[in-house]
Amino acid sequence: MSTTEDTVPDGLMPADVLASTTPVAVYGFARAKAGKAEELEAAIRAIIPTVRAEQGYEQYWVHAPKEQPGAFAFYERWSSGPDIARHVQQPHMQDYFGKIADLVDGDLEAEWLWPLSD
Repeated sequence: MSTTEDTVPDGLMPADVLASTTPVAVYGFARAKAGKAEELEAAIRAIIPTVRAEQGYEQYWVHAPKEQPGAFAFYERWSSGPDIARHVQQPHMQDYFGKIADLVDGDLEAEWLWPLSD
């Protein structure tokens, strides 16, 4: 996983997401490095309550497919682009991105989503 100096993964958030004044969502996927699945899962579980208390949070869910040990699927929905931008800059998220950099195999995958209706 490549990172910038502030530990937010490079290219994670496109400009149109950051500028959005309407809700934005992201589907993400991460795979643990060999032997790191339990450590990655612990880091993910630890951050969930803190994320859910943030301004602009609407949904934050993480799932693990049983047939792919060490794989994690994320679904997040935020009230606006500035809300998710603020989210990734929070000190707890900076710590989290720094911690998982050595646990994730390859890059975090992200697909940005916009609601089709209210």
